[in-house]
Amino acid sequence: MDGIVKIGGKDYQTVAYRIKRMRADHPDWQIHTDLLVHDAERVVFRAEVADASGVTIAIGHAEEFRSQGRINATSALENAESSAIGRALAHAGWLGSDIASADEMLSPKMTAPKPTPKADNLKVKFDEVKTEDELKSLWESIPKNLRLAVTEYKDAAKERVMK
Repeated sequence: MDGIVKIGGKDYQTVAYRIKRMRADHPDWQIHTDLLVHDAERVVFRAEVADASGVTIAIGHAEEFRSQGRINATSALENAESSAIGRALAHAGWLGSDIASADEMLSPKMTAPKPTPKADNLKVKFDEVKTEDELKSLWESIPKNLRLAVTEYKDAAKERVMK
């Protein structure tokens, strides 16, 4: 079903799916967000689900660190707001097997493997790549379970090679 992702045997709903369900169930309800912290290191949002009369039904908070992955380096604000909304909606009853949303469970901070010496050794190999074919060959030689840990090396090499 669109909007539901199975992770580790549990059903997680995307934030978009939760919003869609809330709008279908209660089209007159509202979602309000407040930016609590926005600095060079982190972003914190508070989200509130309110009924038609403005009574708060549920609240959710989320924090994102800009240093946690490539996505948060540019989109920590958006990620924190979406996560806070997803958590508020879960507290209001729109959830799958867990309060965490599929978006949160699939985020780089939840899924990125810890750097390993093997991943660090691959940085040297990416730095030596000179052509697009070499880059493709190196990428395909890396085990899939290690690719997420070295994506930033691949992206940097690709940017350099494509110039």
